[in-house]
Amino acid sequence: MVQSSFIDALNSSMAVPVPPLSEISHAHPVAYFCAEFGFDTNVPIYAGGLGILAGDTLKQSADANFPMVGVGLLSRGFGMRQHITPTGEQIDQDWFFDPRSVGLENVYLDDQPLFVKVHLTEVVVWLRCWKKTFANGVVLYLLDSETDQNQLPERSLTQVLYCGTKELQLKQQLLLGIGGVKLLTKLGIHPAVYHVQEGRPAFLHWQLIRELMDTHKIEYESARRLAIEKTVYTNHTLVAAGNQSYSIDLLKVLAGYYAEKMHISVDELLKQGIDTDPAQFSVTRFALNIARKASGVSTLHSKLSQEQWPEYTWTNITNGVHFPTWQATSIAATQNTPHDLWQSHLQEKQNLAQFVLSHTGYTFNPNWFVITWARRLAGYKQMEMLFSDIQRLAEIVKRVDRPVQILVAGKAHQGDVQGKQLLKKIITYMQNELSGHALFVPNYNLSVAQALVRGSDLWLNTPIHGQEACGTSGMKAAANGVVQCTVPDGWAAEVDWSDKGWALTPNFTAENLYDLLEKEIIPTFYDRNHEDRPEKWIEMMQKTIDLSKQYTAERMLNEYQSKLYR
Repeated sequence: MVQSSFIDALNSSMAVPVPPLSEISHAHPVAYFCAEFGFDTNVPIYAGGLGILAGDTLKQSADANFPMVGVGLLSRGFGMRQHITPTGEQIDQDWFFDPRSVGLENVYLDDQPLFVKVHLTEVVVWLRCWKKTFANGVVLYLLDSETDQNQLPERSLTQVLYCGTKELQLKQQLLLGIGGVKLLTKLGIHPAVYHVQEGRPAFLHWQLIRELMDTHKIEYESARRLAIEKTVYTNHTLVAAGNQSYSIDLLKVLAGYYAEKMHISVDELLKQGIDTDPAQFSVTRFALNIARKASGVSTLHSKLSQEQWPEYTWTNITNGVHFPTWQATSIAATQNTPHDLWQSHLQEKQNLAQFVLSHTGYTFNPNWFVITWARRLAGYKQMEMLFSDIQRLAEIVKRVDRPVQILVAGKAHQGDVQGKQLLKKIITYMQNELSGHALFVPNYNLSVAQALVRGSDLWLNTPIHGQEACGTSGMKAAANGVVQCTVPDGWAAEVDWSDKGWALTPNFTAENLYDLLEKEIIPTFYDRNHEDRPEKWIEMMQKTIDLSKQYTAERMLNEYQSKLYR
């Protein structure tokens, strides 16, 4: 909450006192701002783990009757469908969808469709508003520039998630932050807390300042400090792509209107985003400066964030996943009985084999040992490590007495040429040296992820140590008893894996991974009792499920309330 000395000092200079900040309630919810939200396979407005986390957070808030509204952008599915050619090339196909057909509704005010306008200094952009209603008053609002009031260049601003020129990306962020605050204000929603996910929505700060100045008749600096007290920020990655910088000259053009309305210079308005290079505006530095608290998403990530930005005080709230979405009901029901758990797992493996057949035209023997690597195809996640020595890998997976099936899923970003080239190389291996023992499952989305995290035997995670901020896919697999083999990064660095999985050394090599697979992991799976059950493996599955209970969205939301919001 606001320091009483600041409020007292501010009020002593004013004719009309500033009221204290509101407590969180249904009248004053948390406003959760994020560029992407993944809550439904048929609504392709997410790119990866951040969006899925945002969707899980809203679902958990609805389950818990916690006051929260989400604010995001309605991208239109351009390039969102992954098509793989017979030679292994990723083709980005459009996945156009009718918002109404997937359960989204227009937002109305006084029986009229609600529109908000955002000034980008030289142009005005109109945004129409959509909503997805969850339970208990939790609503996701989505801003959409595809409306007749705009000229064609402005109509396309929100269509493509994270794509386009630096100018286009920056304009998207301004529309999200400024337009989102305007939308909530028009609806009479006055949040107690604004939660900024990554830096992209941080320009909400400018609109908050303007509204505080107008409402309380105060000057810029006082309004700025009040806006900070209403805002918290979560960093989701230390990778450069998630911590954008933009030319300060470009910002000066777009910020001119707001500086004028606040009666300050553009330089004064932009100084909170200046880092080491005065010619660049750092969105992460800006987000840190406009929030009263900052959090990381795993213990290690928070520690590394503190080292990278030591002038701020960081708190840790490790991510969690929404169990009703990710854990199979059969696994939840049988987790305490080894025989029944194994039978449930075998059924989930059958389900996965059928799912893969329906998506690829190929299937596999579900009795084989199934290794899965599935996540966004970013370079630091090192998908190629599993395929570094293709001849040795082929020997491992093709043993007649203990065969292995490898499943890979993931999508390279539309502009990631190297990622697409790597994917083609891996698929070529699958078609040749690994034929019959490796499959790529295209178009990685919620449905694909659900099938994989429920029906795999081993979940493989191979990032460069220190760059996987959290890695929630492993949590989802763990909830289903899928045993982990992972670099101890992100959430995995918090776990003692000695009796429930395998930890790769931080600077592991492919040889280390192959030795572990060949000498420990695969033999453990195929070591069966007289009833053909792998007793030690099932025991590890049970311990993995027990571990996963520490990584629920319920626990995460509770920690948001106790550590970040209050």
